[in-house]
Amino acid sequence: MLKQPRKNSTAQRRPAIFPGSLKCLAMIAAATLTLAGAITPALAQSAIRLAGNHPPHLDRYAYAGLADAARPLTMAMTLKLRNPGALDQLLAEQQDPSSPNYHRWLTPQQFATRFGPTAADLQTAEDWLAAQGFAITSASLARRMITFTGSVGQASQAFNVSILKFGGGDLYANADDPALPPQIAAVAESIQGLDNLHAASPLLNRPAARPAPLSSGKPAAHPMRLAENTDDAPPPATILPSRSQPNYFVNGLGNFVGPADFQTFYNETPLLKLGLKGSGPAGCIGIIGVSDYAAGPIAAFNQRFRLPGQPIKKILVDVSSPGINGAEVETDLDLEWAHAAAPGSPLRYYLGNSATSPDSNELLDAIQGAVSDNACPVVSISYSFCGYPASFYNSTLDGIFQQAAAQGQTVFIAAGDDGAAALYASGGSCYPTNQRGVSEMAADPNVTAVGGTQFTPLYNSRGAVTNYAPESVWDNPYPNGAGGGGQSGIFPKPTYQDAGTPGDDTRDIPDISLIANEFEPGALVYLDKSCIVSSACNGKGGSLLIPAGGTSLSSPAWAGIARLIVQAAGARLGAFNPTLYSLAALGQDQAGLHDITTGNNNYDGVAGFNAGAGYDLASGWGTANAGVFVPAYASQLPGPPTVTVRPSALAFNNIVVGRTSLPKFVTITNPPRQPTWLVIGSITGGGDFTAAQNCVGAIIGPGRACRFAVRYAPSASGPAAPVTLQIADDAGNSPQTVALTGSGR
Repeated sequence: MLKQPRKNSTAQRRPAIFPGSLKCLAMIAAATLTLAGAITPALAQSAIRLAGNHPPHLDRYAYAGLADAARPLTMAMTLKLRNPGALDQLLAEQQDPSSPNYHRWLTPQQFATRFGPTAADLQTAEDWLAAQGFAITSASLARRMITFTGSVGQASQAFNVSILKFGGGDLYANADDPALPPQIAAVAESIQGLDNLHAASPLLNRPAARPAPLSSGKPAAHPMRLAENTDDAPPPATILPSRSQPNYFVNGLGNFVGPADFQTFYNETPLLKLGLKGSGPAGCIGIIGVSDYAAGPIAAFNQRFRLPGQPIKKILVDVSSPGINGAEVETDLDLEWAHAAAPGSPLRYYLGNSATSPDSNELLDAIQGAVSDNACPVVSISYSFCGYPASFYNSTLDGIFQQAAAQGQTVFIAAGDDGAAALYASGGSCYPTNQRGVSEMAADPNVTAVGGTQFTPLYNSRGAVTNYAPESVWDNPYPNGAGGGGQSGIFPKPTYQDAGTPGDDTRDIPDISLIANEFEPGALVYLDKSCIVSSACNGKGGSLLIPAGGTSLSSPAWAGIARLIVQAAGARLGAFNPTLYSLAALGQDQAGLHDITTGNNNYDGVAGFNAGAGYDLASGWGTANAGVFVPAYASQLPGPPTVTVRPSALAFNNIVVGRTSLPKFVTITNPPRQPTWLVIGSITGGGDFTAAQNCVGAIIGPGRACRFAVRYAPSASGPAAPVTLQIADDAGNSPQTVALTGSGR
């Protein structure tokens, strides 16, 4: 969902689904009832229909009769997870500090043993599909998926559905849910491939023939729902370094934000100076993508902005690389800005390839690959699906995200760049509709949806960002973009949203937000120059620095912040939202969350939602004050098993009444060789003794210490009543104590 600055080009038009009047859903249903009996046997009373397994909004398409029975289909059956009640309970217990399962994560093997389909389930489904005449092309327990091929006629008969065609006949869809015998319905949760009214992954190059315009005549968004302006040349401007790295001034456009500006604005700098950079043995950040990339732009980004070298391990989840294509711009943005927010973290890039994908869904493969690999505690996804049946989101994808949560992985997903507008599919790409909706992948209750903001930074005379400035919801006119947010049409409200969110009984997004506007202020990205002048990215164009934006910027940046928390905790976090929402409920300032109270996510004629105090459907809980949020979040997790406080007692003798003693010092040390950082909550004493508060709120790495002063000001002569100084922190031996004694003269 990369957004680059662009001019509203009337040469581009939003695609119509098909010219002419659209048939209403009632007419399609009537035609289905009339024709279904001619091509499918009567539905057996014992058969079970898989709910939510046909495309939504068929009334948007011009009905053109039955699909050709000989038309070949590539299909997939997703198998159910077992013991769903036990899985829900485990996920809740893993986030419950009072449970013995708190933060006890599963391995992929353990998850498969307890909750995955069995080999017998897989064989039962395979045997049945083969008996229907389908050709099995792959079967995987790890993916919970069987892929197979057959014709429209075979599928219509086997699943007892009517498969209709639309418009000129190139589009097709099943008008009702597939039906299965009880023994197969017991193990299968969804069938994919009975329609092509969806975008499983974006069309990575602009189509040669433009779809016909809608009656509104508005210019269309780029058909890619991730790198939206890669075909348009950047504004004629010279990009020059300012006198202060890494902020840059673009002649004719103004200042933009570099990594150090981001770190200053969102108060990461104090953490980075302490050594909290996302390093350590706890793992990596996983980035999802569908294009290979050239090394040049990423190296240029690191060199220009004085970032350390970036270790990236590429994982080919579909065995081979798809090569470099139009999605390279998204890859560059995600890899560069995850690194900017967590400069010490290694990265893993999970790359899918449609040419070798078993189900021709490379994006789904890449997501599954990051979870099956289980190497990275934090994963960022800057893509969206559209047009899929509900079952794709609440079974296929949700099963993957449940596994991620059970393994302790934290998943951030861009909430979308189309404000409150729902998306529909056309030509394998996603476009905004005139109705409200959300990215249902981002609305999954096991992931964190990231919205977008805009702001005007405060620059010093050298052109560098100096401190935080008020933010508002990202909301540019169509087709540039606005932060996604609204109410899910599929997922009910999760328990962590019971308080503080609208009483709408649905999953609300976004959860949080971050910088997204490509002009206000815009973040600098190095891209392959070939991707700027055309959609034919080839990795041979050299590197070019441009300003960009979108929630695909905010998602990997938030993933970087979460990676700092992983380092501080010395362990995985799992689902991010339960702790996020409990922290926010205590107060956003205390939690380190900037409350966004202005703006809305109206977009392209679709009325969105207004920002306001507390949680809202335009910005969630707001953006990060990382210097406060990271230790606040880490303090909710198990801290180091023990810390030392020296000395254990202080004595102040013969201090003149009415005067204050010279300071004596107490040192709190987080011992080395334990991975968890220490978060100090409070230091309290009483009477005539005062303790400096400089260590309160401090976050202390292994082998490091914080020292504070204690003073005594006797109010009367003679021995003072003994006082016990208490240090409360997140260590296992909290609170620690220091005995204070004194006498006045």
